[in-house]
Amino acid sequence: MMLNLFKVLAVFVAIISVTTMGIALSTFIVAPDLRAEMNTAAMQNYTFERTTGETPQWTVTRRFSVNAQDPKERGSVGTFPTGYDALIKAHQDLRQQLGNRSTEMSTETTRLAGEVTKFTANQQIDTEAVKQRIAELKTASDAMVAQVKLKSDELQALSVKSREIREETAERRTDVLRLRHELEELRTDLFRLTAVRRDLTDRVLRLEIENHELLDRITQLTTGAANPATVSSKE
Repeated sequence: MMLNLFKVLAVFVAIISVTTMGIALSTFIVAPDLRAEMNTAAMQNYTFERTTGETPQWTVTRRFSVNAQDPKERGSVGTFPTGYDALIKAHQDLRQQLGNRSTEMSTETTRLAGEVTKFTANQQIDTEAVKQRIAELKTASDAMVAQVKLKSDELQALSVKSREIREETAERRTDVLRLRHELEELRTDLFRLTAVRRDLTDRVLRLEIENHELLDRITQLTTGAANPATVSSKE
């Protein structure tokens, strides 16, 4: 009886020993490597320093700020008794900083969304104003084009009329030169006719004088034929 009891106890102790060894091995195998975890990409912003002594401590320090505009985020995170506590606190601190940054970014996004909405409204107003200005300028441009076309037509008509006037002026100038030449010829003919008239006038005067003398002579002859004695005495 006692032998069986010892056998059972021996088996029980063996089972407990194997179980304890398995738990220890599993804990050693499954437990994370502190240095590996401290050197991950997520922990690049933190420095882990272990102090020596009777009660070793782990000090966690931030290398730089997640928000570069806030230098207060740099500095010590704290001192912890174990590396696991330091690592957990570093992860918590990183989560907190990222959460704060996310809140700031959400606030900034909301502010930017408001500014974008305001800018979009202003841009729409500016667009409508630009469209209205374009319509005004197009109306003014169309009116100017119509006026320019009208002036162009008037200029073309004036050009045609000016050419006609130049042609008529050239014809008038030719007529003036011709009439001036004819006038000179007429003046020459007038001078010649004046000379001829003067000569003829002189001849007429001489003829009248001669005619008068002949009339006197005829009168004398007629009177003498009627009174021969008187004519003889006169002779």
